[in-house]
Amino acid sequence: MEFRENQKVRVLGCTKSDGTCAGCNRGKVVAEEGEEGFVCQITEFLFEPVVVVHFLETNKKVGFRKHELEIIEDYDPDEMVWIKVKKDGSQNTVSTS
Repeated sequence: MEFRENQKVRVLGCTKSDGTCAGCNRGKVVAEEGEEGFVCQITEFLFEPVVVVHFLETNKKVGFRKHELEIIEDYDPDEMVWIKVKKDGSQNTVSTS
């Protein structure tokens, strides 16, 4: 499954700043393993895709490479439903709005 805006994602491992995180010193932990947030932007840095995640609890935005995240919920705006994504890629409808 590809990353899209508004998906709920989970960080797969402790992530430290590589020097490109605004306002962070190199080596500072910017996201802990298991933290959950929402994809707010998909962009590029040095010709590689970057998934920007907004962590609502701390109001921080951090860019990740795709292999550093897993999708846990997707939103279908046409059907107005949240879809839980299992590790095997299958999906279950969670709720309706």
